[in-house]
Amino acid sequence: MHVRLVLHSIGKIILNLGLTMFFPLLVALIDHGVDLPAFCGAIIMTLLVGGGLTLIKPVGDFRRREGFAVVGVGWVLIVFLGALPFFLSGIVATYTDAFFETMSGFTTTGATILPAVEGVPRGILLWRSLIHWLGGMGIIVLSLALFSFRQGASLFEAEVPGLVPERIVPRLKNTAMTLWLIYTVLTLVAAIALHLAGLSLFESVIHAFGTLATGGFSSRNISIEAFQSLPIEIIITLFTFLAGINFSLYYRVVKKRSFKPLLHNTEIRVFAGIIILASLLIAVALVTEMALPVGEALRRAVFQVVNIITTTGFSSDNFAAWPTFAQGILFILMFFGGCAGSTAGGIKIARLIVLFKYATRLVQKTIHPRQVFQTKVEHSPLPDTVLHEILAFFFIYIALFAFGGLFLMATGEEMVTALTASAAAIGNIGPGLANVGPYSNYAAFTAPAKWMLSFLMLVGRLEILPILVLFSSHFWRK
Repeated sequence: MHVRLVLHSIGKIILNLGLTMFFPLLVALIDHGVDLPAFCGAIIMTLLVGGGLTLIKPVGDFRRREGFAVVGVGWVLIVFLGALPFFLSGIVATYTDAFFETMSGFTTTGATILPAVEGVPRGILLWRSLIHWLGGMGIIVLSLALFSFRQGASLFEAEVPGLVPERIVPRLKNTAMTLWLIYTVLTLVAAIALHLAGLSLFESVIHAFGTLATGGFSSRNISIEAFQSLPIEIIITLFTFLAGINFSLYYRVVKKRSFKPLLHNTEIRVFAGIIILASLLIAVALVTEMALPVGEALRRAVFQVVNIITTTGFSSDNFAAWPTFAQGILFILMFFGGCAGSTAGGIKIARLIVLFKYATRLVQKTIHPRQVFQTKVEHSPLPDTVLHEILAFFFIYIALFAFGGLFLMATGEEMVTALTASAAAIGNIGPGLANVGPYSNYAAFTAPAKWMLSFLMLVGRLEILPILVLFSSHFWRK
């Protein structure tokens, strides 16, 4: 392990973090907010740490191990420093709460401990949503686009969600820049659309960040329900769906000037099919058990299904009070997630497709033991190594979810709250059911529970391996 190289690389990323703090600082300066000294102090401390680490002379070659170390350790340090504005401003009571809120932001989870969001200074609100947006595409991917990293492929592989991270152009730096350009353009279009639909410029930006990052932080306590606007719900539903699709496909659409890459993609078709089926089932439950009109039931069902399956977590209704059947569907969708290569969390549709095909293959092999069957994705055979990684990922994901739920129960939370909070944390969703529904938050959880949930958020965002390897003694050996 080339520690000096790892620390030098982390320093560049932390410098990038410090520079982004100037945006909320400007808002705090305009508002003469109480958060102004907090941002000044946080920027100074962050730039000093980042600058100090970059002074370390890098030694050695960048390998996969160094890439995982930079991503794993780098993300933890980013969250520790990113929590400073929350803590120094006095908006939260403890550093644990500041760390939880920041981890929730960077991992695009959207879980909050803030009891009254409307009373929070605008600078803090912007920072809260900005870290959402930075974490959506990845602050390390942004750093790859801005700075030079020797053999940065391992950084890209460790941070970008998906089965096999894809370079959409030959040079990695250009790939990072292209992804961020697509991400930024979609965010700007969403912000403009929300502003035209009636939101203020500030709230349009806040919710556009939360939408494209599939995060869900809002400037209102009851989220999108506070606006009571069908156009706003439609815009957020549309762009949340788009954010749940593999971003490399948008590049292909522009390059080929055709929508065929989207329309012919198996993962997107399955993704859309699940949304349609789940929405119809929930709408039926809302009509039959809550006596809602069909149109209203469909409106609430579609919005919530899209926001849960993409792990965004915005809400337009108190779905914790919906019929049990509808809540059960939402709970199952918490594990699905969006497409590989999107900003969504969860297991990912591509992995579920592979697992389904593998199960089908085992059944066929049992019936015809001498026949050779292959697991294919987009008509191409999937290597056994990738298949084994998916099986291991699925097992570890479910095991961590179960462990997290049991841990929360041990801290005093009842079962539904504990299990849905664990699923919402590792799936980067935010709201759950019962005591962590859309009308509630995580403020009442104990400190150990908040640290456990923060760990689950990080593991879910980085898709397990970059964090778990840090706990292996073999990983740190020379």
